[in-house]
This record gives sequence, structure tokens and C-alpha cells, in this order.
Amino acid sequence: MAEEKDFNDILDDIVLGEEREHKASYEQGFKAGSEAGNPEGYHLGYHRGAELGRELGYYLGIITHYKNLNQESEKKYSEKVLAQLTKVQDLINSFPKTNSEDHDILGMAETIRGQYKKACALLNISSTNPYDAGVSF
Repeated sequence: MAEEKDFNDILDDIVLGEEREHKASYEQGFKAGSEAGNPEGYHLGYHRGAELGRELGYYLGIITHYKNLNQESEKKYSEKVLAQLTKVQDLINSFPKTNSEDHDILGMAETIRGQYKKACALLNISSTNPYDAGVSF
């Protein structure tokens, strides 16, 4: 005679079978989602990085212009203004060129924005930036 299974064992097999299928489906879906999301994340990061680079390049151009203008003009800026211009230039030049977990890129960008606005206030010029990335993640 065929071996009879206990009713509780049959229920356990049903429940465990559903759990196994659920786990396998989850793993399959997670893998497919990860593979589909990687290119999208790469392109988003690339785009945001380009926006931030454009913004910092604009700041550096303005700072360099006013430092050159100071050298060519008879009217010189105060030491305080020149120190602030140099500080912004140094911050931009020290900004990391590669992505690393060791750097707080967004924090550094905010520091540069703040120091740039301070330099603009000392120069009595507008600090509005046509390339403001407003990068937020």
C-alpha cells in the first residue's frame, strides 16, 4: 500500500512550496531590476555630473575674469576681495575629478556655491548663475 502522508505534512509542503516560489520569483525580479536600473543610473549620474561641472566652470570663469581684471586695472581690489577670489578658485581647483566615496561632492559643491556668493557680494555683482545645476539626489 502507498505510504500515506499526514494531513499536516501535506499542508506544510503546500506552504513551503509557495515560499520557495516566492523567494525564487523575488530573486529573479531583483536581478532583472538591477540589470535594467544600472544603465539608467549611470546616465543620470553622468548627466548630473556634467551639470555640476558646467556650474563650477562658470564660477571659475567669473573668478578668473575678476582676478585678471584686477591685474590689468589701475583700481585694485582690497586684500579681502582678492583673498576671497583666491579661496573660491582654490576650492574649485581642489574639487575631485573622479567619483569617490571618500569625498562629499555635494557638500563641497555647496561650500563652493556659498563662497562664490560671498565673493560676488564683496565685488558688488550679481551671484545668479545661468548654469545653476541645483544638483540634488
